[in-house]
Amino acid sequence: MRIEQTIITDISSVEKIYTEAIAYQHHQTGYSWYPFSSSFIKQEIEEKRHLKVVTDENEIAGVFSVMNVDPIIWNDDKGKEAIYLHRMAILNNYRGKNIAKRVVEWAMIEAFKSKKKFIRIDTWASNKKLITYYQNLGFRLIGKKQLPPKSNLPAHYNNFEVSLFEIKL
Repeated sequence: MRIEQTIITDISSVEKIYTEAIAYQHHQTGYSWYPFSSSFIKQEIEEKRHLKVVTDENEIAGVFSVMNVDPIIWNDDKGKEAIYLHRMAILNNYRGKNIAKRVVEWAMIEAFKSKKKFIRIDTWASNKKLITYYQNLGFRLIGKKQLPPKSNLPAHYNNFEVSLFEIKL
């Protein structure tokens, strides 16, 4: 598997992956992300912040977003310390194939090249299964944060408490 920049022609595949992920989240926890608009996905692609995990058969197995600054969730508007992983989603038939582990390995390399000290990720504070999963990937729970009622983040973040995780390099 390899990680590449998502391109505009991938949007329909990305939307399929997010649709499956939203259904999976809702089944697992009773809540989920709201659907992401094509324009939101397109903006992340154009900003070169949206990536895809591609199989040896050239199928997109998963996607994620990356940020170098995260002022709302992590109070980091300078981007000196960390790479932030967001919206990691995997096609159902690729669950259990270590895709998230591959993403974390990629992020570690990118963080090292960029002289960052951490890889950071967050999830809803009530998502116990994902919290355990992130800890099994090597992330350390460092705290929780109540997000503001409104922000520039996708709507599902509004007024939610998140658990914050990091891997120190």
